Amino acid sequence: GVTLGILQNANGWFGEGDEMVFVDNNSKPVINGTGTEDYFCGAWDFGGLNGAVPFGNLYNGAPYIALPERAGGRYCLYRWHADNPITFRESIKFTIEHGHANDRADNFYSVGYWYQSEPYTEFPALPAVNDRIPALHLL
Repeated sequence: GVTLGILQNANGWFGEGDEMVFVDNNSKPVINGTGTEDYFCGAWDFGGLNGAVPFGNLYNGAPYIALPERAGGRYCLYRWHADNPITFRESIKFTIEHGHANDRADNFYSVGYWYQSEPYTEFPALPAVNDRIPALHLL
């Protein structure tokens, strides 16, 4: 699954960024979607400039929407793949365009989740906390 936070740096709709999922180092995506809000099952830019309404379901939602389609706007989105897993053996890479054809400079913050059984290798040590906090730059 995925959680995605977005902080808009400019007015307008940040969505329409196609999601692409690549598994096991393949150059062709196994999923090539049609837009950010469609991936999170929200369609029509979550209700638009004056009609966006937060929502939450078992496997997908947008529980927080503030100042939609405006500079300073914030979104919190999630989608779990419990009912439709994306299987892989070696690697998975999930990408999503920032706006239509990567034409936006908004801040996107994401976390990916997966289930894994034994065996696994030890994870590397995390960087220091200060090195993990991003600097925000409003345009």
